[in-house]
Amino acid sequence: MELLTINEILNAAKGTLFKGDKNSLVKNITIDSRIVKHGDLFIAIRGKTLDGYKFIEDAIKKGAETIISQQVVTEYPNVNLIQVNNTTTALGDIAQYYRKKFSPTVIAITGSNGKTTTKEMVAEILKRKVKVVKAPNSYNNDIGVPLTILQLIQDTRTLILEMEMNELGGTKRLCDIAQPQVGVITNVGDTHLEFLQSRDGVAKEKSELLEAIALYGTAILNADDPMVMQIGNKFRYKEKVTFGFNKKNNIYADNITNKNELGTEFRLCGKYHVTLNIPGVYNIYNALAAITIARVLDFDFKDIINSLETFRLTTMRMEQLNINGIDIINDAYNANPQSMMASLVTFSGFTCKGRKIAILGDMLELGKKSPELHKNIGRKIPDGINILITVGEQATFIAEEAKKINKLDLILQYPNPQEAANKLIDIIKIGDKILIKGSRAVKMEEIINKFKEYYGIKSKTS
Repeated sequence: MELLTINEILNAAKGTLFKGDKNSLVKNITIDSRIVKHGDLFIAIRGKTLDGYKFIEDAIKKGAETIISQQVVTEYPNVNLIQVNNTTTALGDIAQYYRKKFSPTVIAITGSNGKTTTKEMVAEILKRKVKVVKAPNSYNNDIGVPLTILQLIQDTRTLILEMEMNELGGTKRLCDIAQPQVGVITNVGDTHLEFLQSRDGVAKEKSELLEAIALYGTAILNADDPMVMQIGNKFRYKEKVTFGFNKKNNIYADNITNKNELGTEFRLCGKYHVTLNIPGVYNIYNALAAITIARVLDFDFKDIINSLETFRLTTMRMEQLNINGIDIINDAYNANPQSMMASLVTFSGFTCKGRKIAILGDMLELGKKSPELHKNIGRKIPDGINILITVGEQATFIAEEAKKINKLDLILQYPNPQEAANKLIDIIKIGDKILIKGSRAVKMEEIINKFKEYYGIKSKTS
């Protein structure tokens, strides 16, 4: 982050300075008191579960010299104290002001699945030639996007953002802040139905990105997804570029070979051989999106392909682990009906010396459709999977429906990851292969942590 004055921050955030010097400089902005460094500005975000106001004292003890809060704070000496009506809005307003100081190419990626992988892929391609700032992890909402923008510096040439909101108008707000010139839609699926009601509502939320770049920007669209094209064709753009498996697309893949856990191979645009060392045919779509972005930015095919062939997935996305002779596929970063089904199909094709065990947690934010969408997973458990373990209240519907099909050796249900892990220790065997998948809030990775703890202790005492 480049330096900002308190006066700039006051004007951007429409705040009131209760104490401090308007000419003081801020070199970093954070919302996490645990990572505050000397001289930082700490914004006390009031969230659904945590109120940053409670952590102001901790932030100051660690060296924060400026505080932004919704409540009036006056008791701390030698600290700039700013009050605003809404700290989340203030963060966005500051980022919007800060964004206007720079002129990078801003790429915004949205979609029900594949945003993070697409972002990581295109960053891997671009970083070899230009200075890139990308969203850390899945910083994709009204807090994550502004925090990413605040990482811009003068020599940044490309800013790569993820955008995902669970309310109409949310993506429009992010676009007002970020001012993207390139908008990417990976797909439209059943996400945030609790808030957006239907897949049409999801599509409408995604379309806010396309509306924001209409006329002057470049739209990059998955043309194999009818709902993407439905919203994509509503607007005119400076440029519209499509990708998919159909040869009519601007960027396409054919001659696809699925090597299961070893990855995939395909022919790009009828000319170039590409090897992806990550599992899942669905990841070819993410690669095509990244390739299309890079081509729009005038990168040549050779450099793009070289970068993709060394690409590795980020943590908890089809991450392959081995614990005491047991293979674990950690795909627990998040889940919705489409991504869970894709993971199961991919997992079913993996080789295995023992049994294939699918451990599936709740898919959250699906609203009234949640029971039926979970049941649908249970009906479609692919052949080749031997044992099904479900975790959570909603995932029970997966188990109950799978029992009706009666093709699995064993189906077990547990209320939470801790109980599942405790029981699974006695069930799993060397040679088994396990898929772990569920929504982020379910914290399915705790099962893996329990396995690591158990076998670590066992190896020390044996």
